Amino acid sequence: MHKLLALTLGLATALATQAAPVTLEFSASGFVNGGVQFPGFDGPVTGRISWEQANVGDAISALTDIELTIAGHSYALDEVGVANNGSTQSSIGGIGNGFNTVVGSGEFHDFLLIFDRVNPSVSQFAYSIQGKNGAIWWFPTHTEARFVTQGVPEPASALLALTALGLVAGHSRKARASATA
Repeated sequence: MHKLLALTLGLATALATQAAPVTLEFSASGFVNGGVQFPGFDGPVTGRISWEQANVGDAISALTDIELTIAGHSYALDEVGVANNGSTQSSIGGIGNGFNTVVGSGEFHDFLLIFDRVNPSVSQFAYSIQGKNGAIWWFPTHTEARFVTQGVPEPASALLALTALGLVAGHSRKARASATA
């Protein structure tokens, strides 16, 4: 009976470990200031974003953590969201003007980051700063991105789950055979 309980717990654990945290670390510098010129905000901008995913390449449904400060404003998780998911690219943005747009109105701290979630790279990055009316910083000349942690399919977990299921079934058959004999 104890073996059956241990196998069942092993099966439950294996099935529960399918999603893995992914953290992307990125930096960008040399932003072009479009519109009214406010010098001194061309970067570098560095950050980290995290999400859960079951398989490499899966779309992001929700972010789990963000570390991003632009022009002295540190973004909290409730200020950002997933704007869009393509086949390999995702975009996240600030809530100021909607997750998928940056407007240089000076009303909000806002940003839009488009990145490849399979082969880490920054495709596009733009931001605006509260109090800097008429300016958007975009088209960085230098970007870097890398996975600090990488969600991968867990074949070992699936194998463990199948093994545990087979052992539970075998134990059940053996118990029935003993009861009939």
